[in-house]
Amino acid sequence: MGIAYTMPKLAMAMNEGTINEWLVQHGAKVQKGQQIMNVETEKVSYECESPEEGFLCIVVPEGETVPCDTTIAHFCASEEEVNNLLGENDSSAPSPETDAQTSESTVDESADASATRTPLESVVDKGYEAGRVKSSPVARKLARENNLDITRIEGTGPGGRIIKCDVLAAVENRIEPSQATSASPLAVPPTEGTNVKARIPIKGMRKTIADRMQQSLQTTAQLSSNWESDVTDLLALRQRFVQRQEQLGTKVSVNAFLIKAICCAIKQVPIANACREGDEVVIYDSVNMGIAIAVPGTTEFDSGLMVAVLHGVERMGVAEIDLEMKALIGRVRNGEARPEDLSGSTITMSSTAGIAPPGMTATPVLNLPNVGLVGPSTPQQKPVIYNGEMVARTMLPMSFTFDHSAMDGEPAARFMSALHEVLETPELMLA
Repeated sequence: MGIAYTMPKLAMAMNEGTINEWLVQHGAKVQKGQQIMNVETEKVSYECESPEEGFLCIVVPEGETVPCDTTIAHFCASEEEVNNLLGENDSSAPSPETDAQTSESTVDESADASATRTPLESVVDKGYEAGRVKSSPVARKLARENNLDITRIEGTGPGGRIIKCDVLAAVENRIEPSQATSASPLAVPPTEGTNVKARIPIKGMRKTIADRMQQSLQTTAQLSSNWESDVTDLLALRQRFVQRQEQLGTKVSVNAFLIKAICCAIKQVPIANACREGDEVVIYDSVNMGIAIAVPGTTEFDSGLMVAVLHGVERMGVAEIDLEMKALIGRVRNGEARPEDLSGSTITMSSTAGIAPPGMTATPVLNLPNVGLVGPSTPQQKPVIYNGEMVARTMLPMSFTFDHSAMDGEPAARFMSALHEVLETPELMLA
């Protein structure tokens, strides 16, 4: 009954979503295209539009996290249909005919379960088994995993229901002295009296970053190569663009030139613009540049990392790249990113220029499923031999991390050589 509405898959890497807020009331009539909910994925939140017209029957409440394609609501033809559907899905309100049978089966199931439950699990479960505490299955599971008595947690969901975020808040706000004794032998706690400045929970964006970095290193044969390019002429060319910023509509950044240079190198070595997909290496015509962006973290002591994607940069000039890149970064940092802004990269650039100390080289971790990542660092003036004389030139440390299982050393070296040539002869990117 009704048209099922499932958790939408808003990005390629999205596996689950959290309903932050329903923007319309349960049972309300909605129009097609009307914004009806706010969904949070691993790194960003989206306002979702209704794909149908009808009366909304909400199945999954705010605060719940469910896998993509899970039914979270229904679009009904009438308010009566909403009420009927809710009655069919509400197992907490059995009909009189089945009340006695349900009570008997509950007793039997409880007896069987109590035989295998630990005393702690019995305490955790007693509230909702007796019908005194409203809680979601996810909340109960988290309570068990974290040794929490769910009856002592205050619910913030509809009707006081305990939801996932309530349990997570309870986990964060408690202190467990016993954790030190149960920790791994390698996790040696600080000496007594050592002050703790902050505790940063590994969850949300921080956990997503940690999981993906670990996955990247465990599933690919990564190799990083480093070199220096003389960008003195490139910086001079950039200054000529800066002088025309009123005409161009932007003060063109160095990163825009670097992205253009990468595109020029890809023309010579196309395999650098590829992704590993199962047993295949897929090489793309269009260059969708992933740009690593630092964003505020969960506390003042950490920061997050998101890879925004600039699509089709091979068709753009330097000024257009700069305009599009700045607009993209603005959307990401303001929490207004669209699904396409965070998916579909074919190669990534992760710059530490201006952050890392001058001359630092790095070994950046691949952004899956890309097989290549370019890592510019902070330039510095150095004495070099130029046209047979010792002069001061601006040298830019560069790195290229690639998946050696997808790209051999020979094409990787050719790509780096091509990129080096364009950086040292910047007129080539304008040809």
